Amino acid sequence: MNLDDLIMIAMLVGSPVLAGAVTYALTGRDLKGPARVAASLLSAFLVGATSLFVPWLPLLAFLATMVGYLVMRRLLKPGLALAASAVVLFGGLSSAVMLMAAALDRM
Repeated sequence: MNLDDLIMIAMLVGSPVLAGAVTYALTGRDLKGPARVAASLLSAFLVGATSLFVPWLPLLAFLATMVGYLVMRRLLKPGLALAASAVVLFGGLSSAVMLMAAALDRM
């Protein structure tokens, strides 16, 4: 196993773990109990599934979404901030996949 393989494995494992942990930590004030765990698992799953197709971009989209969530949480109600963040995350992950598909199509 060479260094490139280890980096890919670390990315595929690390991205969802980081996404789930950050989501769990940041949604603590707005969500309690099973909803908090479900939101963390869903974001980890989405980032992890997208990381299978696009390296590193899903993690960047997730981090941008979390920064947006922190800003929106101050301006909107928590439920609206979470809903808007979910839409932004889905859009960012979709854009990452489309960007990679266009790049591969032009090769």
